[in-house]
Amino acid sequence: MKKSLAKEKNKRVYLDFASQTMPSKKVLAEMKKVSVVNFNPANLHQEGLGAENILEEARMRVARVLGVREHEIYFTGSGTLSCVEAIFGVINFYKSQKKKDLPVPHIITSNIEHPAVLENIKYLDRTGEIEATYIECDERGLIDPEAVKKAIKENTILISVMYVNNEIGTIQEIKNISKKIKEYKKERVSISEKSFSSRISQTKAQKNSFQKFIAENNFPYFHTDAAQAGNYLSLYVDMLGVDLMSLNGSKIYGPKSSGILFKKEAVKISPVYFGGGQERNLFSGTVDIEKAVGLSIALEEAQKKIKDVEYLEEISLKRNNLLKEILKNIPEAKLNGAWNENEWKKEKIGIVREERKAKRVPSNISLCLFDFPSDEMVLRLDEKGFAVSAGSACSAKSDEYSHVIYSLYNKKKKTEAIKKAKETIRITLNSETKEEDLKRFVKVLKEIYYKFKKL
Repeated sequence: MKKSLAKEKNKRVYLDFASQTMPSKKVLAEMKKVSVVNFNPANLHQEGLGAENILEEARMRVARVLGVREHEIYFTGSGTLSCVEAIFGVINFYKSQKKKDLPVPHIITSNIEHPAVLENIKYLDRTGEIEATYIECDERGLIDPEAVKKAIKENTILISVMYVNNEIGTIQEIKNISKKIKEYKKERVSISEKSFSSRISQTKAQKNSFQKFIAENNFPYFHTDAAQAGNYLSLYVDMLGVDLMSLNGSKIYGPKSSGILFKKEAVKISPVYFGGGQERNLFSGTVDIEKAVGLSIALEEAQKKIKDVEYLEEISLKRNNLLKEILKNIPEAKLNGAWNENEWKKEKIGIVREERKAKRVPSNISLCLFDFPSDEMVLRLDEKGFAVSAGSACSAKSDEYSHVIYSLYNKKKKTEAIKKAKETIRITLNSETKEEDLKRFVKVLKEIYYKFKKL
């Protein structure tokens, strides 16, 4: 009896699935099969051609899941690399046209994007390569599609808004944002003197030439970082209405250091670096067919699961019960971000289906624990066998506070917003998370909070 209690006490419980998932059994099995023939698919010999066939089969599987053409799928080394190519690739194409008096390009994004998008756009903005508009989210962490449309200028060439936020799990209205962008394109007839940027001095002929250039290339393009969406939401491209989409294998039970860029055929982008010209010249470097296969299988599995309502309900119910218990035991705690309507009124809640208009994926809890530094809580929970994070895993070792949590509250008091950003932890679970482990987690969380809060 004592041994079993000790074993239970020392048991590790992973509650950080938004940061990293482990490859599924099927993914590992398929990758193992391929590992013995993981040759360079660029070679013309038998081994190379065999590897190329495997790579193209993986590409076909991904295309089928997303409902797109095979040649619109590009395998990358990470989700970040996919986002970088989407951003810099559009900018590079724009610059490559070498048209006279082209205005500085304009990009629209949100203030709660993943660093893979936000930091690269900020860099381009700082260096004068672009001008940027950062749409502010509301206190629920949601972006208004109408605000996106209003921010579009004549020189806007790219709009990037994430599908699901990696820290607070809120779901953006990607389909509606796409509709607003299309509305703008239909309404765009001519560049008027009034609407054209006053700092751009051009003749009427130059303006007409620029307008024609923008229209011919169908700017602005719409990109979404969908890394956190694959386990809970449909990635069917026609439904979303996006031109570019980035995915990450490590978030959907696929291999680490693997990603996908979907690029609509009509979208024109240029490479951001050069080499052997692999992946149709966008991502030079030998393609790892083992990871490509693993990622394609993971994507198939993830998108198959979301069709099972019971699967999503199971995760939702666990998450909701956990949150209720936390708030009951630690009344000072506060949930960050949007919450589904009538969340507390139904037993089975949080199903991610369009008709339910869910605002948050069913696995996420972003919790502000007042007067308790998040990094301190993460470390103390880790000592007790629980793995959670203090926001984005990409900034876990940074001294900076969460820009996402700060953005939810900065409209009131900035000092209070910073405080909340520094006192937030992220808990993310999955269908295999056990109820008994969650009960023990609440007990441990409560003990730590009230024992060390004053210190």
